[in-house]
Amino acid sequence: MSASLSAVVSLVVSLIFCVPNINALTSTPISENEHQDLIDEWRIQSSIPTTSTASGSVSEICRQNSQEYLSALRSRLPWAVKMYESSGRLVEDLIHIDGSDNVHHESGLFDECLSVQSDGVSFQGKYCTVFFGLKLQEKENDVAESESDHSEEEEINENMSNFQKPSVGYCLPSTCSAGDLRSAVGQLVGSRVVKENNFSVVAISSEKYCYTQEKIHGRNTTFDNPTLIVLSVFCLLVVIVSAATVHDAWINNELSNCPKSFTIQLLHCFSAKKNCKTLFSTEDDADSLACLHGVRILTTCWIVLIHFAGACTFLRLSYNKPMVLNNSLRMELQFVSNGLFGVDTFFLLSGLLVSFTQMRQLDQNKGFFNLKRFYIRRYIRLTPVYAAILAFLATIWPHVGTGPDWNFVQRISKSVRENFWAQIMYLNNYVNPHKFTSPAYAFAESWYLACDMQMFWISPLFIYPLWRWKRAGLIWTAFSLLVVLGCSATVFIVHNLPATIVWLRPSELTRIDEYAQWHYMETFARMPPYMIGILFGWLLHKTKDKTIHINKYLVAVGWITAAIMGSAVTYGMFPYLDETLVPEINPLVRVSYGALHHSAWAITVGWIIFACTHGYGGFIHRFLSWKLFLPFSRMSYAVYLVHFNFMRVYISHLRKPFYFTELIFGTTYLGILVISFFISFVISVVVEMPFLNSDKLLFPNNSKALETKTIEVVNQQKKKKRNEETIKRKKETGSSVTKIFIRNCLLFKEDSFTYHTETMSNEC
Repeated sequence: MSASLSAVVSLVVSLIFCVPNINALTSTPISENEHQDLIDEWRIQSSIPTTSTASGSVSEICRQNSQEYLSALRSRLPWAVKMYESSGRLVEDLIHIDGSDNVHHESGLFDECLSVQSDGVSFQGKYCTVFFGLKLQEKENDVAESESDHSEEEEINENMSNFQKPSVGYCLPSTCSAGDLRSAVGQLVGSRVVKENNFSVVAISSEKYCYTQEKIHGRNTTFDNPTLIVLSVFCLLVVIVSAATVHDAWINNELSNCPKSFTIQLLHCFSAKKNCKTLFSTEDDADSLACLHGVRILTTCWIVLIHFAGACTFLRLSYNKPMVLNNSLRMELQFVSNGLFGVDTFFLLSGLLVSFTQMRQLDQNKGFFNLKRFYIRRYIRLTPVYAAILAFLATIWPHVGTGPDWNFVQRISKSVRENFWAQIMYLNNYVNPHKFTSPAYAFAESWYLACDMQMFWISPLFIYPLWRWKRAGLIWTAFSLLVVLGCSATVFIVHNLPATIVWLRPSELTRIDEYAQWHYMETFARMPPYMIGILFGWLLHKTKDKTIHINKYLVAVGWITAAIMGSAVTYGMFPYLDETLVPEINPLVRVSYGALHHSAWAITVGWIIFACTHGYGGFIHRFLSWKLFLPFSRMSYAVYLVHFNFMRVYISHLRKPFYFTELIFGTTYLGILVISFFISFVISVVVEMPFLNSDKLLFPNNSKALETKTIEVVNQQKKKKRNEETIKRKKETGSSVTKIFIRNCLLFKEDSFTYHTETMSNEC
């Protein structure tokens, strides 16, 4: 039985993969019924590879239970049929050369497999995913040796490239290990000839990608101490918010006229009623730049779109990945496929706002720069939400769901826990940085937070000179900007980096980790947009309360120049997308685009903000200043932190890849965006706004407090100066006063003597 089955398998493999196999092929003709029986036998064997006796690496208990499962399947027992239907199939063109777009994923049925259970057998259903790779055989005998001995066995690497490999999800007896399956599948597919080269098929699997009902139940019901602590803190926070909300509503209804103590005010900082009212308010500060809200929310939606499109391209999310790649070639979609520079808008806004607001405070405080408060307030502004999400990812996140790729979520959670301190100190882009393509790269968006915070730390070196010494500050900032751009260009030249991450150029896609290490996540390489934002913030500070008259032709030139620069950044790589037509990008184009496109985009957005602020934006200003953008703008920070991790959960939970169409892509994207905003709303109300309110209560109105303090200092200095001047005048006039007093006394005596003499004379 085993010998005939092995021959059948070899024959069908040869038929499917078109591999000549002289050991299995014979010249004996077979009938159509026999051929169909062989195909049916192959289908069964490909779904239950561990029944084969050809592979000696399969454990005895696994082989016995697999034979028991096979016998039950042939008897059409319901549990065996369900198990068979839950298993994926090996199909034609499954194996491919690395870099090919024709990748197949047969995922099977995850939940149906885990639910397989029968009283008549001692095992349950176990779902395992096997990835396939190709290994070039240098010698002709290597193929025969690997086929006769056993297939190449390889533990799965923690790398995103696994999601680019073809895969099959198998439903097997729970007594079979990942090693058993890996060995059996590798022996089943054997070897093949591809493009006149001999390749050995490498089956890649791991227990991390194997799941049983008991394993999932045990994971979801067992919590370690850090998880219990985080759960307790979150529950306490919910209790405080609930109590504050109830008390706030009762106070307003019953005791609205009574003065509130400090404790009550601190409690009401956590009131969901108060925070919702603030969050959904469309009233803005008089000193704010209204168009920034529209810029911020549009950029947030754009970033979510780019990340989702990248997931469709880079992860195991769609069946028809070639269609996704073909759509990426369309010129009108370049803002998505080549839109990673969109994050430079956030760098620009960050530099602009810190410059604009701090210079206004310097004006109000007569040049008093409280660096301690400057840094503490920024840390309090960003960290509570960030820390809460990090704590959730490190502890609770792996317990919120299941899926064929849930190991992806577990690995990220482990990495977040290992590097929590570096994340919370905003040093994660330099301390233990992970490769961009690895699931170990924990919080995907945290590189931006680290870069932004590090730029904030050094921002006073540019803000104060610009405020204090206009000409010298401008020269110093411009010189620093040129130095940073020069360093960035040097890095591109020395390391021969690609111009950007162009998904459709395979040779450059393989260097994504190198690009991320030397440029994408480097603070100095991302500084130009931030420094340009500081310059625009200074310009808006100088002109905010003034009427700026610009010639209409200059305004037209500004808008045309901005449109040209933005289009060049967006579509600059379009002629180089097809690597078959342009095998190598001109070094001048590569270096100039790579080093300058961030700055060009920042200047484009900066002009839009400047023109809208001073009345030269027209309908663009009216749209960007739309009041409806305000509430969503307040949630944009939380959306940025949440959306990518929610997307990871969605992908890892997905039971079946979807068939990509524009409609499915659009509806899925909108669903992810809406859910991300809803989650961000909860986080903003429960975490972000309470801490912001507490900061304002404990340090009331930072600018006014500083202004009051500064006025007191100035008044004391004036009073001291007046006292010194008075004392000086007294000292200067002291001798004159004495002389006058003596002279008056002498005159008085003289007058008295004269009067006395005259009196005596009259009496005589």
